[in-house]
Amino acid sequence: MKGSWNEAVWTEGGHLRTEADEAAEAGSAGGKHHYRITVASDWAPLRGHEAIMVERPLDIFGDLLPLFRESDLNIVNVEAVLGDHGQPILKDGPCLRGDERAVQGLVEAPFHVACLANNHTCDYGPEGLRHTIDVLHKAGLHTVGAGMNGEEAAKPLLLQAGAVKLAVVNFAEGEACRSVNGSPGAHGFDPHTAALRIHEAKQQAEIVLAVYHGGREYTPMPPVYVVEGLRKAAEAGASAVIAHHPHVPQGMEFHHGVPIVYSQGNFVFWQENDLYYRHVGYLVHLDFAGDRLVKLELSPYTIGREGLSLLAGKDKEYLLSQLQHISRLLTEPKAVKMAWDAFVDRVGVQGMVARLQSDLDMIAQDTPAGAARLYNMFFTSAHNELFLNGLKRAASGEAGASPEWAKELVERWMTEKING
Repeated sequence: MKGSWNEAVWTEGGHLRTEADEAAEAGSAGGKHHYRITVASDWAPLRGHEAIMVERPLDIFGDLLPLFRESDLNIVNVEAVLGDHGQPILKDGPCLRGDERAVQGLVEAPFHVACLANNHTCDYGPEGLRHTIDVLHKAGLHTVGAGMNGEEAAKPLLLQAGAVKLAVVNFAEGEACRSVNGSPGAHGFDPHTAALRIHEAKQQAEIVLAVYHGGREYTPMPPVYVVEGLRKAAEAGASAVIAHHPHVPQGMEFHHGVPIVYSQGNFVFWQENDLYYRHVGYLVHLDFAGDRLVKLELSPYTIGREGLSLLAGKDKEYLLSQLQHISRLLTEPKAVKMAWDAFVDRVGVQGMVARLQSDLDMIAQDTPAGAARLYNMFFTSAHNELFLNGLKRAASGEAGASPEWAKELVERWMTEKING
């Protein structure tokens, strides 16, 4: 699918139309079988959604349900341990697990593939991970992105997509859940290894879908290292690169003709607050004719206490206009850096000092727990990149000097209220 963001325009339906679409609709796809893949982001049977997902499993999807049933292959990120097996690990952040009966909703929607490369998949240790994989497999879902050893975690999922083969490669920063030195956990991400994995998958399948879980939470724009890393994934031979984890929607771009979606926002993942960008997200639909991507379409939705609802009218127009704005910024390297600097400035030197002091205090009170938190700051790019950039800016006297437009963008993305 050719075309840059600037060459593409949004249609009323959230379809990103390019010249390639015009050619495909005119018949240049050669009559090949059309195959739709729909990708959803973070799903977890937790908090206010758990009872609905167990007792009325399809209700949680609301009027998105027909979209799954019209799609040939549906993929979702399962971001919690399922069931009560295992013990919580020491980590920075909460350990998440939910009722395994909620998997019935994935079956009935139906979803076909569960991505497990994320920062919660091993929250209850190897036993919890093994049970989660067993639950999903017994329910009939394929899994990818995590395993009981490094080789299993890195293994691509090979499927048939119409007349061609599809490979799904799933990566994550993973934090404490990342497979290290062959341990159980999530398939980690670094640009060089990811490129090799994608290249290898390309030898086995005509379509390669790279799914990434990482980056910094709540930011309107991805950090520089994420943009550079996912562009390398596109260059390595991916047909499309789809990302999640920030819990807010971010933009997308075409890099050498390959779409990169930087964050879909939340999916079925309830957060107890009234912040707008944490309660909206979008599905990504990829339409292939043979091995050629001929259409990309987004379905924006809102996340309510009773489930999901498609956005329509002015509400849909508003979110799409915001996505267009931040997507255009991705074409400007200086803008990407400025937006990341603005997020770092918002945390500020005092914020970094407070975080470090909190970890050191915890080490004094509970050494293993405090050490796990502090270790994650050094181990995970989303955290150490913020500290390195913040300290560098403070040392050079640049702290707080990011441009006003970038500060306003970050502030709005992090504080705008629902119906605000």
